[in-house]
Amino acid sequence: MSRNLTSLLPALALFGAAAGVHAAPLQITNDGSYYQSYGPVLSADGNRLAYYSATNPTGGNSDRNMEVFVYDRPSAQLRQITDMPGGSLAGGNQTPSLSGDGSRVAFQRYVISGNYAYFQTQTYDLNTNTLATLTPLGYSESSAISRDGKTIAVSIGNVGLKLYDTTTQTFSGVVMPAPLSFRMSGDGKRIVYEAFAQGVVLYDLATGTSKTISPPGSGYNQYPEISADGNSIVFNARYNPLGQNADGSSEVFRYDIASGQLLQITHGNGRDSMDASLSRDGTRIVFSSADDLTGHNADGNYELFVYDLIAGSFQQMTDTLGLTYSAAGTISDDGNTIAYMSTMNLDGRNPYGNYQIFMDTLAPRVTTTDLPEPGTLALTVLALPLLGAVRRRGR
Repeated sequence: MSRNLTSLLPALALFGAAAGVHAAPLQITNDGSYYQSYGPVLSADGNRLAYYSATNPTGGNSDRNMEVFVYDRPSAQLRQITDMPGGSLAGGNQTPSLSGDGSRVAFQRYVISGNYAYFQTQTYDLNTNTLATLTPLGYSESSAISRDGKTIAVSIGNVGLKLYDTTTQTFSGVVMPAPLSFRMSGDGKRIVYEAFAQGVVLYDLATGTSKTISPPGSGYNQYPEISADGNSIVFNARYNPLGQNADGSSEVFRYDIASGQLLQITHGNGRDSMDASLSRDGTRIVFSSADDLTGHNADGNYELFVYDLIAGSFQQMTDTLGLTYSAAGTISDDGNTIAYMSTMNLDGRNPYGNYQIFMDTLAPRVTTTDLPEPGTLALTVLALPLLGAVRRRGR
């Protein structure tokens, strides 16, 4: 038996033991209204969660704008950190990103005027309760913050992507044209993005060089993500680079930057997988899929799954019935906590089938830097059916 497989056996045993005792997910949002919640993001340790919502859980959003909230899991305290006056037709706040320690939030404020929305990027420091405005109102914007909170990448539709230094409070020049979507590594040194007719591209900020990860024509809305350590990329695409996607389904792919190895994670047979996110070391991947990856999704709902690269296993985190969706999964750096949005009515607290925010905890793993070698991976996969699948039932 190889050393790699030996190191995996305790983790596999723990995974199997956890399957029988895993608690139900924690529903964060629920104020009994018709309003929705979106965009969950986690701190590095999974103890803080930011999202945006038109609900009124704290009593500070009676006009039902989209506002940004932060939930602290150890204290079970929820804070509303934005307050846009004037009602939902006036504007709101959306799309937060969170620093590694959960102390700083970057997000987009928008104002509606003359049937148009105008955006600007703001940050909020939860330690000092300080709000800062980084850009003037303008065209569409999006942002991402480094794990140390010192760099914020801001994409401005008619300008391009620029870097904001929170220490000097200054912007760099334009780094690249505004991408469709992008994410930044935890150290702020790499950006992965999707651009018009370019596929997925990795940009190294230190060298100013770009590398194509998925080619033009590989699909749209690939939503690439980069691990916090900057070494792995996940995205979804409909192309067939490895001869494993002949039906052109949307599949989840993982790219290892150092080796250049591309791995197709899902094989949907006509059912799509998307919205992937990954742990700091890139070995746990959370995503949404209509595929039946564990034998518990025969109805083809969009459920939330976690793929463990070391164990070679899929874990189904939600198991819903009817027209129910789970999506926008995100995972903490240590790979132990996930958050996502879902329309499931887990315990009767979501009777209207709105998007609610949930948190869940995965079984911890034995720490290892060894990924299975090809032969070892095959042995590991053969062992997995003995463990069974972890199920979730939301009705």
